[in-house]
Amino acid sequence: MILSRFASKILQARKSLFPGHCYGCGSSRSGFVDGALCNDCLGAVCYPKKNICGVCGKSLDFDYEIETYESYTCGACLEKPPPYEKLRHALTYEGPVRELMHSFKFQSHRRLCAPLANLGHDRLLPWFEEWPDATVVPVPLATGRLFKRGYNPAYLLAKKLCEHTRQTVAEGALRRIKNTKPQFGLNIKERLDNVKGAFAVYNPDAIKGKRVILFDDIHTTGATVIECCKALKKAKPKSIRVATLCRTGEN
Repeated sequence: MILSRFASKILQARKSLFPGHCYGCGSSRSGFVDGALCNDCLGAVCYPKKNICGVCGKSLDFDYEIETYESYTCGACLEKPPPYEKLRHALTYEGPVRELMHSFKFQSHRRLCAPLANLGHDRLLPWFEEWPDATVVPVPLATGRLFKRGYNPAYLLAKKLCEHTRQTVAEGALRRIKNTKPQFGLNIKERLDNVKGAFAVYNPDAIKGKRVILFDDIHTTGATVIECCKALKKAKPKSIRVATLCRTGEN
């Protein structure tokens, strides 16, 4: 793990010093896609499996015939239904996608918003278009982190995706009202406790009676999404779906 992090830091430093290199592997091969990934890294991008839970979108441990249009619900969602109708993601957070997202979120490479959104187009846009009248609500950053970073990655990605669907992105409709420590390294219970009561709706007119798509950049354990949905429900939306660009492992 330590060696992996060290290698990642070396790669990030190389990409900062030599911006003409691939953000996935650091090579100087020609033929970058969107000026971000070489063709080899583009081919290494991982997408979600077809056989997923019809509610939370998690990969199921059995296969079923997609053409029947049946959907199955995992045991966790049957036992404790989440506070949203459905959740879907476009990419698996590993390999080139992880490197791209890390540069976008933590290295101030805002221009990577477009190539990241483009990678998610095929998976997310048809799903957004099922609710053409939906309001898209990005997961907000803590004020301190927003000030330090200068932008909210979830908002920029949602805005880029909605350029194609023409849906309204309700920036500021949901806000963080409590500073929380970073979720990295916390287990699911600690994550839920960390974000409990951290969100509130500041523009109920944008939510009440509306179909809402909550959008986040990375889905890990779902603790943040769950707490955001609880806050949104207080404003009485018609229904809530969740879309995330990336998802880590099998969470």
